[in-house]
Amino acid sequence: MTMSDIKIGIYGGTFDPVHLGHIRSVYAFLTACDLDRLFIMPNYLPPHKSLCPGDDPMMRLQMLKIAFGPLPFYNDKVIVSDFEIRNREVSYTYKTLEHFKWISNDITLLCGTDNFLNLEYWRNAERIFELAKIAHIVRPGTYDESDEILQMKDRYRDKYGATIIDVPMAPIELSSTEIREKIKRGENTSYLMPQSVRDFIDQYDLYGEHNA
Repeated sequence: MTMSDIKIGIYGGTFDPVHLGHIRSVYAFLTACDLDRLFIMPNYLPPHKSLCPGDDPMMRLQMLKIAFGPLPFYNDKVIVSDFEIRNREVSYTYKTLEHFKWISNDITLLCGTDNFLNLEYWRNAERIFELAKIAHIVRPGTYDESDEILQMKDRYRDKYGATIIDVPMAPIELSSTEIREKIKRGENTSYLMPQSVRDFIDQYDLYGEHNA
C-alpha cells in the first residue's frame, strides 16, 4: 500500500476542552470508515465560532495528545496534528484538505449535525466536497434522522456530487462550553473526560476564574 492509497480521516474542531464525546466520535469514525489513519485537527482560529477568553491553542493541542496518546486498540492510527495551529491563521477546512491531498486520494471529513447542516456555507464549500467524503455522525432516534438531515444529504449529493457516509453513535449530550462552566464553578468533571486531561487542566488552571 502506497501513501496515496491509505484511507485517512480528518476530525477538526476547537476541542476546548476535549471530552468523552470527542473520544467516542473517534472510535465510531474509525470503525464506520475503516480508516488507516485519523488526524485529529485542532483549529488555530475557527471561522464560525468565537474562542473562549484566554484561549491557548498550544494547551488545547497538548490536551488532545494526552487524551488520544493512550487510546486503546487504535493508538497507532490516531495522530494529533498541529497543522492548523502551526499555520497561525484562520483555519479553513478546504486548505487543510488540500494539504492532506498530497498524502492520500481517499479522505473523509467527520461532521456533527450542526456542521453538516451548514457545510455548504463554509469557505470554498465546493472544494471541500471535491476533496473529501463527508462522514456524518448519526445518533439513532434523535434529530439526526430528521427530514432536514435527509434533505441536506440529497442536496449535497445532487448539487456537489458529494459522498455521504453515516457514522452511527449512541446519543451522548456533552458540551465543551458546559464543561468549562463546571470547571470554573469547581465542579467535578472527571466523568466527562479522561482523568489525565482533567489533571492537566487543574495543573495549569486553564478554565479557572482568572481566565474567564
